[in-house]
Amino acid sequence: MSGLTAVFEKSLELSKGRPHYTFFDGPPFVLNGYRTDVVTRWAQQNGFHVERRFGWDTHGLPVEFEVDKTLGIKGPADILKMGIDKYNSECRSIVMRYANVRSFN
Repeated sequence: MSGLTAVFEKSLELSKGRPHYTFFDGPPFVLNGYRTDVVTRWAQQNGFHVERRFGWDTHGLPVEFEVDKTLGIKGPADILKMGIDKYNSECRSIVMRYANVRSFN
């Protein structure tokens, strides 16, 4: 275990029992990585228990949810039955429909 890993593990140990702080990381862009690091360090230093779990998909799941609802998909077997290529194509069409939306009003 490296020195930095040991320090991180110790900080998690010391913060057990404190309120949890969850931060869902977005796509792996440099700016997002910087933001995630700053926000989670701030929360840790302000008394929260912060487990840093990278790799959360906060963008694909809403798309899959919409496709599943539209096509009546109940589980992985339905996706395999229709074909992964067709399922991915349906997801892509939804993403492209919203690609030019600039406002969330």
